[in-house]
Amino acid sequence: MHLLQQFRDLPAVERKLLLWTFALAVAIRLLLWVVPFRFARRLFSTRPAVSPALAQFPVKRLSWSVQASAKRIPGASCLTQALALHRLMVRAGHTADLRIGIAKDDASRLASHAWLEHEGEILIGDNGDLDRYSPILAWSSEGH
Repeated sequence: MHLLQQFRDLPAVERKLLLWTFALAVAIRLLLWVVPFRFARRLFSTRPAVSPALAQFPVKRLSWSVQASAKRIPGASCLTQALALHRLMVRAGHTADLRIGIAKDDASRLASHAWLEHEGEILIGDNGDLDRYSPILAWSSEGH
């Protein structure tokens, strides 16, 4: 009940943002389960029209909405969150750089991680250990 009360206490515009972000993150999670990443990337490579409703939110609030939504979506990985925030940022008219890197874990197995940057600041995916990842993909919203 506490969570529902927190949701109700938000301004209507932020409740709408959370609901939209939740639906977007669920759709991305399902897409990543069903299709190869290269296909999903092609779908997200189209540049959508800027949404004045999303443009009113600061980038930190867009990031918050993705993180809050992802906590309630099973399997909402760093990639799911980075893709969701990337899409929100593009729709809001902001630049965003999605990064994917790989590293070896303690057992010498490959581990991957995704994060999203905006003007040099990491908005989502800062696990405190990004330096260990070798970049394999950098995807900028400016390239759309």
